[in-house]
This record gives sequence, structure tokens and C-alpha cells, in this order.
Amino acid sequence: MDPIIWLYIALGIIVLGLIVAVVGVVMLLSGIKEPMKEMKGSADNLKGRMDKLMLETTHLQHTTNELKEDIQQKSEKVAVLVDGAKGTINSVIDMNSVVRSITSGISKKVENDPANRFQVNQYSNNAAGLMKYLDKQKNQDQAYTPESNVRKEQIKTY
Repeated sequence: MDPIIWLYIALGIIVLGLIVAVVGVVMLLSGIKEPMKEMKGSADNLKGRMDKLMLETTHLQHTTNELKEDIQQKSEKVAVLVDGAKGTINSVIDMNSVVRSITSGISKKVENDPANRFQVNQYSNNAAGLMKYLDKQKNQDQAYTPESNVRKEQIKTY
């Protein structure tokens, strides 16, 4: 056989191989087309979910920052209130100590000065006498009076 025929046969086999390869590639691409559409749809769906997730994450982050600021403001207000309460407690303690010192000073003056002692005794006796007088008046008012008896009888008749 002639080498040219072999060349044509080889060329025919190569062309036939190329045709088979092209048909295979076309069939492969047409077979991959549907799964690629599904993958693209899944990727788009995943992208939509990620966008929603990012939006919700941003909203949660914004809410968290607002809560953080609110807590910080309230903490500052509570700190001011606590400082005020501490100041009030200190003021009451200081006032108690001043009252004690004034009272002790007055007591020392009364104990050391006989005239003051006499006045204190006199005022105490007057106050005791006034209390006895008021008790006596109260007891006399509660004693039998004709008016109180008449009123009780009038109430009974109605």
C-alpha cells in the first residue's frame, strides 16, 4: 500500500477522532448546563440569605450599640445618685456630731452655772405643775355633767 493512502487513513482517523471529541464536548456541555443553572440558582439563593443575614446582623449591632449607650447613661445617673446618697449620709453624720457637741456644751454650761441650774429646775417644776393642772382639768371635764346625761337620754329616745 501506498504511504499516501496511509496518510489519508490517518487523516480520516484524526478527523473522526476530532468529530467524536467535539460531539463529546458538546454533549458534556449540554449535560452540565442544567446542573450549572441549579448551582447558579443555589448560589443566588445563598447570596440572598447572606444579604438578609448581613442586614439582620447590622440591625442587631445597631440595637446593641443603643443598649450599650443606654446602659452607660443609666450607670452614670446611678453613680450620681449613689454619690448623692453618700453625701447625704455624711451630712447626717456631721449634723449628728454637731448636735451632740452643742448638747454636751449646753449640758456643761447648765451643770457649771448654778443660776442656770436654778432656772432649769424652775422650768421643770413649772412644766410638771402645768401637766398636773391639765390632767386635773381633763379629769374634771370627764366627770358627771347634766348636759352629757341629757344628750345620752335624747339619743336613747330617738
